[in-house]
Amino acid sequence: MSGKKILIVDDDRDFVDAVSTILEGGGYEVLTASDGEEGLRRAKETRPDLIILDLKLPKMNGYEVLNSLKKTSPFCNIPVLMLTVMTKGSRKSDEDWAKSIGVEDFITKPFDPLDILKRVRKLLDVK
Repeated sequence: MSGKKILIVDDDRDFVDAVSTILEGGGYEVLTASDGEEGLRRAKETRPDLIILDLKLPKMNGYEVLNSLKKTSPFCNIPVLMLTVMTKGSRKSDEDWAKSIGVEDFITKPFDPLDILKRVRKLLDVK
């Protein structure tokens, strides 16, 4: 068990359930929020070790949540794994795209369940 807390901010309940199951099976404590405002509030209340953040959210989109977190200490140091379909067809490389929006990593939907666990472990440096 890693004991690390991960906050998933996504309005797709099926996605949240699937990723929660994967991460809980990997030993993580999972918290969830279904819109950007709730995600920002929960991040500030719980100080998760990692945030999995969807780009398209109701009330406050992923960019707005990210910008608010990244300019507020101590939340600016929480790694963010962004969920998107936005890089498909982009002229930027995946790595350049992630850096340009200020996230540590991103994953495109649809995703491979084992890939998301691998990326989470890498971001949290858990073997």
